[in-house]
Amino acid sequence: MKKIALITDGWGRYVTYTWIQGYRNYMAAHQSDMDLYIFQSFGNFSMDEKHNAGEYNIVRLPDFSEFDGILLDLATVSQPDLIAEIIERAKLSSIPAISLLEQIPGLYHSGIDNYEAISRIVEHLITEHGCRTLNFIGGPEFNRENQLRFKAYRDALLRHGIPFEEQRVIHHNYEIETGIQAFSTFKEKNLLPDAFVCVNDNTAVGVCLAAKEAGYSIPGDFLVTGFDNEDKASYYEPRITTVGFSKADIMENALLMLEKIWNGNAEETYIYAPFTYVFQESCGCVSQNPPDRGEYVIKRIVAEARQSDMQNWMMDLNRVLLDCAGYTELAGRMQNWLTKHGCGNIYLFMNPDIFMSENMDALPELPEDTYQTEGYPEEMALVYPPLNGTNRLHLNLKEILSLPQTEATRGQNIYQFCPLHFREREIGFLIITNCDYLLEHQFLFETLNALQTSMEALYARLTLRKMNKQLSQLYIHDSLTGLYNRMAYEKLAMPLFHQCMQEKRPVGIMFVDADHLKYINDTFGHDMGNLAISSIASVLRQHCPAESVSIRYGGDEFVCVIPDYDKQKIQELAHTLLNSLEVFSANSRVGFPIEASIGWVIADDPGLTLNDYINLADEKMYSVKKSRKAERKDF
Repeated sequence: MKKIALITDGWGRYVTYTWIQGYRNYMAAHQSDMDLYIFQSFGNFSMDEKHNAGEYNIVRLPDFSEFDGILLDLATVSQPDLIAEIIERAKLSSIPAISLLEQIPGLYHSGIDNYEAISRIVEHLITEHGCRTLNFIGGPEFNRENQLRFKAYRDALLRHGIPFEEQRVIHHNYEIETGIQAFSTFKEKNLLPDAFVCVNDNTAVGVCLAAKEAGYSIPGDFLVTGFDNEDKASYYEPRITTVGFSKADIMENALLMLEKIWNGNAEETYIYAPFTYVFQESCGCVSQNPPDRGEYVIKRIVAEARQSDMQNWMMDLNRVLLDCAGYTELAGRMQNWLTKHGCGNIYLFMNPDIFMSENMDALPELPEDTYQTEGYPEEMALVYPPLNGTNRLHLNLKEILSLPQTEATRGQNIYQFCPLHFREREIGFLIITNCDYLLEHQFLFETLNALQTSMEALYARLTLRKMNKQLSQLYIHDSLTGLYNRMAYEKLAMPLFHQCMQEKRPVGIMFVDADHLKYINDTFGHDMGNLAISSIASVLRQHCPAESVSIRYGGDEFVCVIPDYDKQKIQELAHTLLNSLEVFSANSRVGFPIEASIGWVIADDPGLTLNDYINLADEKMYSVKKSRKAERKDF
């Protein structure tokens, strides 16, 4: 089975579904075994550069050497440095790489002849309509398609003896707003031309809108041409002269070229799909066989109804996802929702550090590089679905690529890799298999947005819960010793005591007091006194049962409430504590002994309170301390 990687960026919030159409068409017409792995970003629509960086990070996921072919759709990627990085990685992989739409030096190319297409448009304006001043409105200057179309415009002017004027050229992006702003700029500079040559239909529509707003008519005052033959060109008023071609044809040609390369019979490094000229009213021509605007209205009504359905579905999806208690549950609900909408399996991978922290009670100290902004960890945690027959949780890229190949349809599967991130910080990615419905009807962005919003909300809830737990622990813990403090007396010790009394279970109450602490403080300083106190606490933590509650009751006094302890067990514990302190003191080499006196009682009478028993244990401790002091020689 051949694996083809497609790197593509959305047009705003929309995927280029015609790439999928081309793939499906090719697979239906040829006996080929090729799966398409799409690494999809939506990185050019937002003004938030950090968000866009998080989106574009998905293109760093694939190791191209793991694939048999590479397809690059970089026309809408808004970061030149990233484009150069992707191209360099493709070249270094030694895997056949084909650029879609744009010609890139050193790579194979499947597209159209942009130079020839614009040349004919400009020739038409000059020779058929007598235009002598022509303004060019382009896209990003670094974009190769834009560069070729601009070069064709400039060369055509020079062929007809028309001086090229730099001031009649504006480059920005491919959106309608570019056309609107460019028209206003030219108008302010008194540079309105005979014709506007626009890099695409969007910018052409922008010019028409701005011109109408300013009181001009098209084609009465000047002519306008576009490119791409989108619906807006033929259904706008006036209909816009444009150039038509099929991206599906370009994809089919790319797959055909890959097969020729694999078979060793690729004769050319490029292949062009046909294009057509659509001359219409915006350049003063009469449209030939124009599409019915009534059909367009019907299509728009259907699209609006589908958009309404999508909004309802998104509301339902948000409701389903937002109350999830964990990432695995969230992914399972997403799978159920996508299954209802014609999608195959999903695979959710997360940064292991972030996913594993879900099951930690405390808020871990995550290293600074846990949230990566460029690339992903070498191994990712598989959150969903669980792997059958193995406990392996972390997978590398090669293992990740092999997972989805269990799909039923042989040789025509599409795996959509989508980034998941909190602004620029990656948290993982989602793989959706064969999700044509979401792609064709442009539901993918909204679906991913719902998932990402829910994951961020869940992350915030989990973090808040851990922070609250940590704050609660700080509230009832003593900072010096790590034992519980007096706040824990009512919250933990008393409930434990009352439960044991109700269940008629014995409770050992132990009172521990540090010996000769005043002497240590006066002679060696309070730091050494604190050392003695914390050392006794350390021994208590080490030997008292996990179910007990050990409290720093006063400055150098400790109380331990130990359920299910009878006289024999508490005697043994007291003996163990004293022996452990003796060993500890002998090894500490601090110049003074670390010792304590212990008194204890067994609470078995529900008529007495916990405070009563603590007082009894305190009295016994005092008796022990007094007798030991009498026996101890002076220092």
